[in-house]
Amino acid sequence: MPNIEQLIVQNDFYHVFQTIYGFPGKSILGYEALIRSKSNMNPDLLFQHAMEQNKLFEVDSFSILEAISAYFNSPGSREHGPLFINIFPSTLVSPLFIDLLDTLVKQFEPYRNQIVFEINESIYEGLLWKSASFKDAIRLLRELNFLIALDDVGDGTTSFRNILDISPDFIKIDRFFSADLSTSKKKQKVVALFVEYCNDESNLILEGIEKEEDFETALSLGIKMGQGYLFGKPNRLT
Repeated sequence: MPNIEQLIVQNDFYHVFQTIYGFPGKSILGYEALIRSKSNMNPDLLFQHAMEQNKLFEVDSFSILEAISAYFNSPGSREHGPLFINIFPSTLVSPLFIDLLDTLVKQFEPYRNQIVFEINESIYEGLLWKSASFKDAIRLLRELNFLIALDDVGDGTTSFRNILDISPDFIKIDRFFSADLSTSKKKQKVVALFVEYCNDESNLILEGIEKEEDFETALSLGIKMGQGYLFGKPNRLT
């Protein structure tokens, strides 16, 4: 098993960025940061090892700082739009989270309202959503003008209750619903339900769009934002 702390010290990690588009004109709305390993470790495996070694906060906070720094220090960052960066619930409830926010506020003051924290789902951390510390962290993010997204909605612990409690700025529908959307009436009904709900509540993003026919169906259902390999794979910023 790789030593996660050693990999951090060796600077084994970097980020690629996937474009989030606005429809129907495919205008660039922002980017999502995705962590990668120079040693080609699968990101899911990376976080699994980090959890097993009690280093999840270290990896998550390192990833957040590095991604934000790479993004907003790149040429033309003001024209890039918001940056979506994943965060685990356990990071939000950590006593060290306030220190992380303090660092972000000091280093990236002009960009606070362009940083979107995507709350990651984890079957191991589902109970944390109901904790007082989690709710306090959400409240603090709002007070500091950061934005909030719920990630992979429909494929984990996120429930309609969580959506109502948090009132996220963005809801990202899991890629499961975009796959073969054009031929699945059931998936179309679910996507249409989210479109109707989000009209006055949140910005809705459909993830994992890979086929033109699924994209066309998404448009017909009212999807106005999305990302996926149909529009391009994640890459380093140029």
